[in-house]
Amino acid sequence: MDPSANASKSPDTAQVAGVRTRSGKRGQLYHFFELAFAHPGEGGHDYFRMESTEQEFQQAYATEVQTDSKLADKGIPAAGKFFSGLRGMSYEEVEGAYISLFTNNYPHLPCPPYGSLFTAIDSEKRLEEMLAIKEFYQSHDMDIAESYDDLPDHLCVELEFLHMLSFRESEAEEAQDLELIRGVRAAEAEFLDRFLLPFATRLADLAVGAVPNNPYSDLLEAARCFLLAHRIELGKPAALTSGNMRS
Repeated sequence: MDPSANASKSPDTAQVAGVRTRSGKRGQLYHFFELAFAHPGEGGHDYFRMESTEQEFQQAYATEVQTDSKLADKGIPAAGKFFSGLRGMSYEEVEGAYISLFTNNYPHLPCPPYGSLFTAIDSEKRLEEMLAIKEFYQSHDMDIAESYDDLPDHLCVELEFLHMLSFRESEAEEAQDLELIRGVRAAEAEFLDRFLLPFATRLADLAVGAVPNNPYSDLLEAARCFLLAHRIELGKPAALTSGNMRS
């Protein structure tokens, strides 16, 4: 599932080919979401419109979200609407849908794709939040590529970080390194709780409420269900239940 290059870099060089573990397959899904939430290029538009792309994605996605029936009932149809929506739109229409949701500042931006806007207590704390997330990356031996020209709390960067951690977990499983597995899973849970889940949940609420007919709103709903399923698999705290989703 890789029509383009990653936005950030890491000393980990795990590849998606020949993945056998569940954590590795989860990493592929994180990578898919990272690519899908990037600005659509014409090559990416063609890729996401392919029926084989949807079939491959839905097979892997269903395995993850079916651990909770509410997540499956919400996420699988939302993902299907994303794909069917793109197949019925020209590239220019898809680009317009993306811009209107994520990058158009007039009259207001419905879903700014930056986590610190949702996880910081107030605007003065936003810089501290961005530094905190960058320090979290670095504490796990990952960093932003010098060529990347966006902020460390961008949705795609946060998704790629979980993609990298999932492949690190997969490598630890292959090596039967139980200590490393526990450490990586703890990092995944902490990152989800501290950064990505509050961000993605609020982003999905805004999109579904403000622009329900945009295919990227459907994608945000599918991503929210996927993140919740991952958190449940790690051992969810009481506050993170599928009942927190919009009905």
